[in-house]
Amino acid sequence: MNLLQKIIRSDSPKLKQPFRALCGYALQNSGCSERIRLKRAQYTVPFFAKSNMALTLWVDPDVVDRAEEFIDSVLKPGDTLIDVGANIGCVTIAGSIAVGSEGRVFSVEPHPRTYQHLQKTVAINHCRNVTTLNVALGSEAGVVNFTDERRRDDTNHVAVGSASGIEVPCIPLSSLVEQYSISRISALKIDVEGFEMHVLRGAEAILNRVDCICIEALDHTLQKFESSAASVLSFLTSHQFRCFYFKDDRNNIIGFAPHVPLNDLQKDLTAISDFTDSDSEDIFGQQT
Repeated sequence: MNLLQKIIRSDSPKLKQPFRALCGYALQNSGCSERIRLKRAQYTVPFFAKSNMALTLWVDPDVVDRAEEFIDSVLKPGDTLIDVGANIGCVTIAGSIAVGSEGRVFSVEPHPRTYQHLQKTVAINHCRNVTTLNVALGSEAGVVNFTDERRRDDTNHVAVGSASGIEVPCIPLSSLVEQYSISRISALKIDVEGFEMHVLRGAEAILNRVDCICIEALDHTLQKFESSAASVLSFLTSHQFRCFYFKDDRNNIIGFAPHVPLNDLQKDLTAISDFTDSDSEDIFGQQT
């Protein structure tokens, strides 16, 4: 596929509105962009100078990540959300509003610069029910090297086979859950640029406390860590989760079964625990 075909087929707001994107780049490079507040449906985000996500929101104020939309629709007042790979905090803030003052949100972002953005987003939206953590999550405790892309900062990830980058502490999700005495996790969102299986392995001991998982499952990122979308699906089903994906939107939900080809899974996989009191009708608003 040549560059022109990629541009035509792309869903990127920056490619669809190149003039506004160029204006956004100029604002970010001027050092003045962070005075601007990007208005969302229920919250605001600073136009961070070093954030590709903020640039996307500047170009298309109406764009909504599917994970954010799903988490917002699933959570109820008093629930608990764990947001792994929080970036500048869109899912975190949407979740914070949804769970209310009686709920809790644990927002995990490993990259130090992006973590500062996350903290600022939480602060300006007065989200007092959010706990932010500047760590990576993995299968075991230790230290990992993290990439330090500045323009494409939303794709920073654990560095594969390299000692370069930024060193960040790494803990298993099970340790976080025990440290904060989390008895039930209403929703767990995982978007870690291919490191998803490592996060799941570090959560294995507490998965029976999780009602719902929204996880990115892309073969081309997972393969960097010797994993695959099939491995993620197999792991979740072996831990009594029913797995679904959205073919087009939230009204077109497909449950994985022998007759459903795995290659239909393009991005976000949603897993509902058989241990939860909620069924698929509660989660999706319709019977699947």
